[in-house]
Amino acid sequence: MIHPTALVHKHTKIHTDAKIGPWCIVEEGVEIESGVVLEARVRVVSGTKIKKNTIVYDGAVLGAAPQDLKYKGEATALEIGESCVIREYCTLNRGTIATQKTIIQDEVLIMAYSHIGHDCRIEKGAVLANGVQLGGHVEVGAYATIGGNTAVHQFCRIGAYSFIGGTLKVDRDVPPASKALGNPLKWASINLHALKRFPALFPPERILSIDKIYRELYRSKRPIKESIEQIKKSEDSLFSTFFNQNIQNLIRP
Repeated sequence: MIHPTALVHKHTKIHTDAKIGPWCIVEEGVEIESGVVLEARVRVVSGTKIKKNTIVYDGAVLGAAPQDLKYKGEATALEIGESCVIREYCTLNRGTIATQKTIIQDEVLIMAYSHIGHDCRIEKGAVLANGVQLGGHVEVGAYATIGGNTAVHQFCRIGAYSFIGGTLKVDRDVPPASKALGNPLKWASINLHALKRFPALFPPERILSIDKIYRELYRSKRPIKESIEQIKKSEDSLFSTFFNQNIQNLIRP
């Protein structure tokens, strides 16, 4: 299933039912599992692993060197999970010595012309709309959605099940299950659309609890730092996992 115009290094691991389309370039050391499709003119750089049933559209470049001054040519990696969709002309850089790899988990949709910088981690089911630009070390939680042409500053964290509108600048952490809009970016509400997609995980009583936590954080008169310290004690893993990590700068109301 390798097109005669494709250039594939002999030292690769490509499953027999993977499809390598016309004018693709697959470099030494690349691993491509079963069901993967590289449509056309896709370049896969050394250190990249693509898991089962992922589809990569025309012109994408996967695993290129980090655009980071601390990178000195060391061997690092890009890992792409199962059943991802990577649309036209996306660029996904591999990691640096800081974490060694950029990770894209399963079922992630990355729309056309998006960029994922070095050392990023994109968790299961996340959606990046057209033209999203992620700086290095950005973390995007499970089933989070980032609107088109939005740029995310390096080291920011986007919580699971959150939503960020399009054409925005993200220079602060966005907490889980929240909706972030405006310029400068502000907390708007809980992201009910995402939570209702998973009724077994987010029954009505848990949604009410999430709403109460955010009302305390953003609508009370207590300093946000005090509210964060209280949230850290939450029994809900959605909050304890996020808030117990280092928070760069949380979006404001």
